[in-house]
Amino acid sequence: MLEKNENILYFDAHFHYAVCKDNDLMMPDFKWAGLSCAHSISEWNIQSQTSQKVFQAFGLHPQSSVEFDEIQIAQNADFLESLLENNKLDAIGEAGFDYFTSEYKNAAALQEKMWNIQLALAKQYKIPLVVHCRKANEKLFEYASELKKLPFVLFHSFMGSDVEAFSLVKRGIKCGFSFGKQMLNNNKKVILCVKELPLGNLFMETDAPFQTLKGETLTKPSDIKKVYNAAWELRGKKEDFFEFAYKMKNHYNLFYDINKRIQSV
Repeated sequence: MLEKNENILYFDAHFHYAVCKDNDLMMPDFKWAGLSCAHSISEWNIQSQTSQKVFQAFGLHPQSSVEFDEIQIAQNADFLESLLENNKLDAIGEAGFDYFTSEYKNAAALQEKMWNIQLALAKQYKIPLVVHCRKANEKLFEYASELKKLPFVLFHSFMGSDVEAFSLVKRGIKCGFSFGKQMLNNNKKVILCVKELPLGNLFMETDAPFQTLKGETLTKPSDIKKVYNAAWELRGKKEDFFEFAYKMKNHYNLFYDINKRIQSV
């Protein structure tokens, strides 16, 4: 069914082009576009050579806090700002907090430093921010008053409850929540968010090549079709699938000015 209508544009809210390319996962033979995040200068050098189908993001990932020292943080922050100065980015990210392991949690101070650098740049350059947050949702609420100053915030692979999601929206943050294969992994929080959130706050992602199902080693960007279909079914097929996909495209038009960038897709 998903291949029948050539007018559907599948938009992947979050994936990693450079890692996908290294693993030979890119498949250009379907109507697709997406936002790719790079987290090193070497990844950026690969990602930046992509077609207009790929929206560009660069960020200091919170997990890098266990690898970076102060000099590396400064170098990557300077590189990020140079990209912004030269109008090469569509978003900053991933930025955020990750307390999933004790090692990451012990690096909380460095994570906060990287976060504040990126938050300040997002405000200065009036650019969307892609947020990664694991086991640290309290930090999102701590910074809610600052996040509401941004043009758009994408809470990628959101793992909070629907109550937390609605609370962030009510705090005035112009935001979306993106979900991928967790809804196929029977994650109850994700399933409830996909069912209950307004369509205007709902985004689809693969996080390719990561975020796999049982038995998979890698996720392909083309798996965004499965993600769209899963969300449509979870929401009770309230509308025709093609209408659902078209509404999703309109939301990306709004936040990433997709019509200006994607002419041939």
